[in-house]
Amino acid sequence: MADNGEEAKPNPFAALGSTGNAFGGGGFNFGIGTAPKPAADAEEGGADGDDNEPAVEEECQAEFKPVVQLDEVETSTGEEEEDALLELKSKLYRFDTGSNEWKERGVGVTKLLQHKENKKVRLLMRQDKTLKIRANHIVMPSLQLQEHSGNDKAWVWSTVDFSDGEQKVELFCMRFGSVEKAQEFKKKFEEVQEINGALISAPATKSDEGAKDADALAQEVADKAAV
Repeated sequence: MADNGEEAKPNPFAALGSTGNAFGGGGFNFGIGTAPKPAADAEEGGADGDDNEPAVEEECQAEFKPVVQLDEVETSTGEEEEDALLELKSKLYRFDTGSNEWKERGVGVTKLLQHKENKKVRLLMRQDKTLKIRANHIVMPSLQLQEHSGNDKAWVWSTVDFSDGEQKVELFCMRFGSVEKAQEFKKKFEEVQEINGALISAPATKSDEGAKDADALAQEVADKAAV
């Protein structure tokens, strides 16, 4: 009881002591900076602790055989009997007469391939990754490479192409990464024309006549269309 007759109330801070900390002296310290003592059994393994290292997992020696056995099959690209005279990265366009505009045909490596036996040379261009054929034709002596209007890295020519499995007159435009590459292509293309010219002596066919018509179209379009 207090002197004034009132009942004494408990002091909620009495348990804190003079430091005001019920958790130990020196303010509110929640154990930060206090490192736990190592367990006694952790020291029994010696200074290196070799006895406490986990066991090394053993390598699995199991062998799994495929359910279905597939025989290795050799694939033919049609280029096995040919030598590459030229290989250049390029982008190919074809002229769509229906819409009267150039449309991209594909990006890939263009090759001039010479047959090992008959020595004839064809142009082959495959799409990157898919390897789909985008251009495939004999480099005829009558073909004319024309510089694309306003672009000295591109050539336009017409030919009877066989890339889609049937003969078709196409107007192509091929663009290279640099002027030097474009000139390299032109030089080798013309050399190949001379090679094929000495080998091809057959009379003119309907395909040749179609190519001549396409040449006239190429002359007209090369000055107007832009890639």
